Amino acid sequence: MRKSFDEFEARSVKVVIVSPADREQIEKFLEVHGPYPFNIYGDPQMNVYKEMGNHRFSTLKSLAYVGAGILSGKAKISDIIPKEEKKRKLFFSAVKNQDVNVQGSSWLFDRDGEVLWKHMDDSPKDHARVKEILKQVSENK
Repeated sequence: MRKSFDEFEARSVKVVIVSPADREQIEKFLEVHGPYPFNIYGDPQMNVYKEMGNHRFSTLKSLAYVGAGILSGKAKISDIIPKEEKKRKLFFSAVKNQDVNVQGSSWLFDRDGEVLWKHMDDSPKDHARVKEILKQVSENK
């Protein structure tokens, strides 16, 4: 999303990120991953996630998902746990301090707050692609 920010800005689309992290965790994330051209808001109680109907894996399902990926060869431990020390520390901090089992979503709202389009992630790899979001922006203007 960060790499495509200019494309959203050119279409007068405001990008807002909501994370299940608290302010301290978001600040750590920004220290490790650098600045973003949009705001990232924390929702550690996951009120927005619940209101929007986001899916949540149980811890067991998350572990099974990761395990299946590793056993099938589709994923490696290094794909999940970063090698770089700062990123690895941030990863373990996130696992310890926030709900990493909640699945994300992407939404387009009009200026009145009405939903124009949404994509609910069904798994950790099921994110809406930037290309699809931009297509929806064009179709819903």
